[in-house]
Amino acid sequence: MNASRKAMLSTVAAACALVVFAPAPARAGEDWQPVNPAELAMKSDPAAPGAHAIILYRESRDDDEQSFQVTYIRIKVFTEEGKKYADIEIPYLKESFKVGDIKARTIRPDGTIIPFQGKVFEKTVVKGRGFRYLAKTFSFPDVQVGSIIEYRYRLTWDPYALYSTRWVLQENLFTKHAKFSLKPYGRMALRWINYGLPPGKIAKQGKGGVIELEMDDIPGFQEEDYIPPPDELKMRVDFFYSQSTEMDLTKFWKDVSKRDAESVESWIGHRRGVEQAAAQIVTPDDPPETKLRKLYARVQQIRNLSDEPSKTEKEEKREKIKDNQNPEDVLRRGYASGGQMNWTFIALARAAGFEAYSLYGVSRNYRFFNPRMLDPRMFNCNLVLVKAGGKEYVLDPATSHGPFGLLPWEETDIEALVISKDEGKFIRTPLPSISDAVIERKADLKMDAEGKISGMLDVVFGGIEALRRRRENRNEDDASRKKTMEDEAKEWLPAGSTVELTKVPDWSGSDPDLRASFKVEISNWGTTAGRRYLMPLALLAGSKRRQFDSASRVHPVYFAYPFETRDEISIQLPLLLQVGSAPPPKKIETNYAAYEIHCDRQPTGLKLNRRLAMKGIFFQVDAYPYLRSFFQAVRSGDDQQVVLQTTGSSTKN
Repeated sequence: MNASRKAMLSTVAAACALVVFAPAPARAGEDWQPVNPAELAMKSDPAAPGAHAIILYRESRDDDEQSFQVTYIRIKVFTEEGKKYADIEIPYLKESFKVGDIKARTIRPDGTIIPFQGKVFEKTVVKGRGFRYLAKTFSFPDVQVGSIIEYRYRLTWDPYALYSTRWVLQENLFTKHAKFSLKPYGRMALRWINYGLPPGKIAKQGKGGVIELEMDDIPGFQEEDYIPPPDELKMRVDFFYSQSTEMDLTKFWKDVSKRDAESVESWIGHRRGVEQAAAQIVTPDDPPETKLRKLYARVQQIRNLSDEPSKTEKEEKREKIKDNQNPEDVLRRGYASGGQMNWTFIALARAAGFEAYSLYGVSRNYRFFNPRMLDPRMFNCNLVLVKAGGKEYVLDPATSHGPFGLLPWEETDIEALVISKDEGKFIRTPLPSISDAVIERKADLKMDAEGKISGMLDVVFGGIEALRRRRENRNEDDASRKKTMEDEAKEWLPAGSTVELTKVPDWSGSDPDLRASFKVEISNWGTTAGRRYLMPLALLAGSKRRQFDSASRVHPVYFAYPFETRDEISIQLPLLLQVGSAPPPKKIETNYAAYEIHCDRQPTGLKLNRRLAMKGIFFQVDAYPYLRSFFQAVRSGDDQQVVLQTTGSSTKN
């Protein structure tokens, strides 16, 4: 839980950086709130009926002058299930922030106070391009029903840097009372936007310029599968500093585009070495797209420093890593940041006669771009727009393992600013098609006389599915990658199945397909009824069979990208077993999804084919009944059973 979150934004251009001087941080007080007998006696809260636990008090105090944030949370445990909230996780971005001064204590129902004296651990929760989200974790021991647990910690950052703040008011638990404050950096203008707050509640500036907000009875956030980035759905206040007094959105972003274009153009320049390099890569007779593909492949050979863990200044000196001043440096040295790689591609494309621009956007995996947030530091995607042969290409050569024309899913379908002295407009990056994200699973299996099924499962992850897995596992070792693949395959199969990866994927390549093979054993698929064996059709539907069970929905449904899964399963039956009956084929086709499944008898067994495709990615709550109806029909089709019978018995179709 974290009541206030520093917006961990990385800039994509030096001109966007906001660096300031601030004094060294002072220690904040560590006083606990007094023990409240009424809180100890609480058995529930009328405002949160049935809750297993609630947050009694939550405070977040930000100080941008002294570069720290103090968070304090007090939780009341009502039930046995509520004891799970005694496991604490404090996420942070290691490259930019430090978490310290962690204090915690338990107040037992009888008022006894037990200070936390255990160990705080650190684990990686997300790995990204050149950064790592870590978490400090610890668990309160001996928490009882009726206990109060509370903890506090301090987040600090470099006093020469200034970060945006986001107050996220809702947590998963109901909050009885919350208090937020922010002391802004006094030498820059601070602005903020309120989202979803109750009528009459807004963040206001009070004494000494401190922004404050207090709220009571904040409803808990309801978790659901397949939702947009959760913080975008919660009550919140987003703060941002601005170096500009311009309030007109169009003029502001045009000014940003023009200013950053000057920086990019200065770095790219017009250099003869780049022209010579382009001439060696392409030939005048190459079609436009062939030229772009060759230039793209050349840039992808460059070592991407942004994909590597952050290095200290000493490590960079030891590796003799120098700061590139232009594309010629990049091409000669063979390494660059992701942004420099894309700018080098722009330089090569222009040298080959194409019109090319830099694009800045906000990846949609954690937040959505809001043009009212007049803060260019929110941009964390650096892309390329190229006009060639009457077509427009949006590319990201800096994406490791990325085939030409394929963007990481989080960079698709976003508003991106064209960095140009003349244009300064936004374009929307293309949404991938279903064919860009296909998983093909082909199983060749054999059933023995006891009903155990075993054999090989060959899988092809296509397009975005391949790119996503390569990127997520690029810094892992072989053992970790193997476990990740086997765990995913287990999720497709019935509980208790065993899986062994036998064909290791090509993790280092950029081929549109990623291929893997598994040896599988399934011991509990189907049921016996006398001389018959009943086997559901969808052998690979796995744990996702029960999705969208709920009759109601609170949040929109949000898929990361359109996708398709194709299954072809052949099962050889034992000598004394044959197909008695098989259900008829089932097919559903809508404008947003498709599904089909059928079973064919074979001379020695049966063959199952299944296809599931999702064409859309965003469904408002009022469309949920239609989506739910579709997945209920899918489950009904998956649950149809093939009847197997011993030789000599008969069953009607």
